[in-house]
Order: sequence, then structure tokens, then C-alpha cells
Amino acid sequence: MRKAIPRIKEFPDDGRIWRVDWFGGVERNPQVPSEPKIQLIISPVVDGATDYAASNAVNHEERRSISIGVGQLPLVSIGSLWQNRHCLIESAGKTKVFENLIISPETVRLVKSDVLVDGQQLIRKKYHQIGAGLAAQCLAIEWQDDPYGIIIPTAEIIRFYYATSSDLAKAIFAGDFRHDLGAIVNPDECQYVAPERRCILKLRKEFADVDAYIIGRILNCHEALEGAVLVHDSMIKQAVLGKPRLYPDAAFPFVGSTNLRVRMKGMKTPDEKSWRFIVFALEHCTAPFPFSAITCDRDNSNLRPEEGKDQPDDLKEPAYPSKQPSGQDVTDGELQSDEDTSKNIQSAVVSMPEERFGALAGMELEKPEKEVCNYFSAGVVRPLALPTEVFGTGDGSYSDTGITPTSAEVKHIRQEAIPASFENFEAMVKHLDGEAGCRARIRARTDAIAYIPLTKPHKAWQWSYLDSEKQQRRAVVVADIVRGASAYSLIEFQWREGESFKLAMVSLPSGARLGDEQLYLLLRVLAKKEGRWENAKPLLGYVELATLKHTWPSVFAYADAVVSKIMVKLSGS
Repeated sequence: MRKAIPRIKEFPDDGRIWRVDWFGGVERNPQVPSEPKIQLIISPVVDGATDYAASNAVNHEERRSISIGVGQLPLVSIGSLWQNRHCLIESAGKTKVFENLIISPETVRLVKSDVLVDGQQLIRKKYHQIGAGLAAQCLAIEWQDDPYGIIIPTAEIIRFYYATSSDLAKAIFAGDFRHDLGAIVNPDECQYVAPERRCILKLRKEFADVDAYIIGRILNCHEALEGAVLVHDSMIKQAVLGKPRLYPDAAFPFVGSTNLRVRMKGMKTPDEKSWRFIVFALEHCTAPFPFSAITCDRDNSNLRPEEGKDQPDDLKEPAYPSKQPSGQDVTDGELQSDEDTSKNIQSAVVSMPEERFGALAGMELEKPEKEVCNYFSAGVVRPLALPTEVFGTGDGSYSDTGITPTSAEVKHIRQEAIPASFENFEAMVKHLDGEAGCRARIRARTDAIAYIPLTKPHKAWQWSYLDSEKQQRRAVVVADIVRGASAYSLIEFQWREGESFKLAMVSLPSGARLGDEQLYLLLRVLAKKEGRWENAKPLLGYVELATLKHTWPSVFAYADAVVSKIMVKLSGS
């Protein structure tokens, strides 16, 4: 399986899986002046590797660097895996939550990847080799009294907090928040209403509505603004010194406490007495935003007032055509960075639903009510059909290059609620979290693990459907449990009335967390065995399985039974 994004041309097309090891420097792109390139350090995965984050999981001798336009930065993270230029669902690294992590000038320091700490490089070669990326900047965060306890590449800070879309990425690297704010918003019509904690924005046409949350944070929070402009300012200082490849600084867009969920790998300290954590990718942050309500409008918005109160269309001006997904599946195309796009072609949008910021969980983007509308929709003046399968994220020109302008956008979503039939499962997981030395969380539901996979054409009757006539699929819920150094995944799925199945607990001998792609493959095996885990062995040849009958009189007994199974696994009996 792979993620629903286009291929990226710069990745190898040789049948092997390639891991993104690190981010490198940023350089000008003469072919696409509006979009500099960022370097990626990549290595091929060796055959048979199961822990993709391990140092021996890749062939270091064949490591190479590639460069992509910064507009593609939202699509790529360290630890992401690529095969034949496609991004796979599976990624390297384990999930970890740092709770009550304090972000402040006293706890965060800017350091290079190769800075010497206790006589050794910050990123120790025996744990993670990053080649040409050693000159890149990192943020070291104090954790458990270790000033270097958590290490995050600055490019990942930029990708996660600031460059959440192609348009924002280009604005950040161009320094527009300091030097050309009017290209992002109409500053005269932006304001903050303190009594309501409301941010009001007037966006320019290039930016999507989902960008408003990040733009509003930057404009209304001192730390966020300083972090946004630091990226470009730091590169300008390096450019003055004549450096061809630039390594941007970055900072968090807030100060204070947060729960930070990351994908990472552990690394022993030089004295081998404790662990540090190298963060590959940030996944979720609970830090507050400077507003609790947001209103977003545009200079030429064609939103209409109540029926009967609008002025005639012949008194209106045409509105700009908005970006919208084309009729063609973007996953059929290929992103490239060596040729600029054509503004004569309607833009394509790659939308990536994520539950990234906890502060946005209950916040809706509001549109202002209007007494009169001064614009009418001019329709799409450019063709919707993609003339080619070649995409780009540059700003483009009106020449007929045939390259489709493309924008990647992270669309904030609330995590889909699990079905009511899983109520006891969810209650058990909440009870288990913190009990008996366990950490337990419901895993975010993604396309790979939200439902039992189909084993026949979608119109055919099959066990994978809860109701074949209505083509209602069986929902799945997964909980991740960590005890000590070992991770376990509990899998529950929906039953029809009168059915009875077992709860599955799956794990890897190494103790590593099973990824979504691995769980998807297990669910395919389960679907073929019509829900009978006992008939599904062996599970892919390496996954360990334990099952539990649904015979618990209470949530507490349910949790105790899970802990007992874990203890049996740990004892090896």
C-alpha cells in the first residue's frame, strides 16, 4: 500500500525501498525561481529488514542525496519509506508521547547535528548515520534533566508547524511574513478581538482556507512570528558568507507545556547510562493557539448574503477561480522540481487529512456574514482536466510548459469517533493507560486500518462487510500499549448480531511497534479467514499473536486480562 500522494520524480525507481534518513541544506533553483530546493539524504533498505529505523536496516554504502522543491516538504518526513517513487504507508521509527514537555528559552537550544557533546557527535554514528546532513541544524530539548534528551531537526520543526502547505512553505522560505506580508493577507483588514479570543483574517487568493490557522497563529503570537521569520533570516546570514547550501534555523511557535507525540528512535548517551531520542517526525502537539475562534474572508469573496438581500450580478466583479481538486486522481501523476508550472492550467490539490494540533480539535473556520456581495463566481476559466501527469509546486508563469501547478495541503480533521460498539474497548484503554506501568492509546484511524479490507469486488457479498446489501464495512479499532521497551497492538472489529470473535494482541519479537501497513496486511489475512485469528497463523511469518475471549464482567477485569497476557509474553511462557 502507499499514501495517496503523487510520485516524486527525484526518488529512485528501482524496485527497492528507500528510507529518508535526514534533511540537508536548502539551495536556489534556477529552473524554478519561486521555489528553492531542499536536500534529502536517503538510503536503500536491505532485504529482510523489519525494524526500518535500525542502523543496519539500510545499506549505508549506497546512501545518496536528492533535492526537491520546498513546496513538496509537506509530503516528506524523515523515516518515510519510498518505493518506485511512491510513498509507502509504513514509516521508520516508534511512536512516543512526551507528556508535559516544557518549551522555553531555558530548555531548548539550537545545535548542529555534528556538534560535540561529551566528546562525541550529537547524532552518534552507531545509532543513526546521516551523511551529508550532519551540517543541518537541530533543536535539542531538555528531557529528564538531560539538555540533549530530545533532538529534532529544524527542517522537521518547519515542516510540522509552519510549512503545512506548499504555499506556506514557499512563503516561509521566501521570508514573506517579514518582507511581503501583503502577499499573504490584507494587513489592514486583519485583527484580533480580545474579548472573544477571535482571529480575523483577510487571506489573499493564493492561500487555502486551511492555511488560515497557521497564518493566524503567526500573526497573533510573538514566538510564532519570530519562528516564521527566523527561517529566511538565518539563511540570508549564511548566504552573505557565500555558502551555496543553507541550513535554516527554526524555533517552536509557542512557549510553555505540551504533550508531543513523535515518531522517533532511541540513542544511548555517551556514558551508556540513559537514553536520548532522535525525532524523525512530529505527529501531534497539544500546545495552545493564541485564539479560540477564527474568521476567514477574502478580498474578492463571492459568499452571498441571505436570499433576496443581494445586489444584481451585473453590478458585481468576477471572483478569482479558486484552487480545487481536478477530476483526475493526482496519485497517477508525478511531481518534479526542474521545470516550472503553467498558470494556464487549473491547479491540482493534494489534500492530507491529519489530526495535527490538539488546540484545533473543536475549532471551526468561520466565514463572515455579508450584507451584500460584490463578486460573482466567474467559474473555472482554466481547464479542470489535467493535460499531463507531470506536476510541480512552483508559482509558475503563463507560458505553456504543460506542468500542472500543484499544492499540497494538510487539512486539519478531528479523529473519527470509533463506533459505539467499541465503547467498552475505549473505556478499557483509558483505564489501562498508566496502570501497571503501561501506556495505552487508541491509534488514529487511517485508511489502512479503519476497516476490514475487502477480499472480493466491492459489489460482491463477503465477510468483510458488516452488511453486504448496504456495503457497510466492518470497522476496526486499534490500541497501542507500551510496557517497558515492548509495544503491543490490540485489534478489535465490529461483529454482526449472533457472531462471536476474539480480541487479538499482536507484537513483534523485537518489541518494535507494528506500523499501519503491517496491520493492514494482518487484517487482509484475517478477512480471508473470516475473522478467526486462530486460523490465521502464522501471521506473516514474524508477528506474534495472542487472543482473548470476550468474557470480562467489567472494564477493570478487561484491562487486567490484557495486562496478564502482556506479562505472559514478557515472561516468555
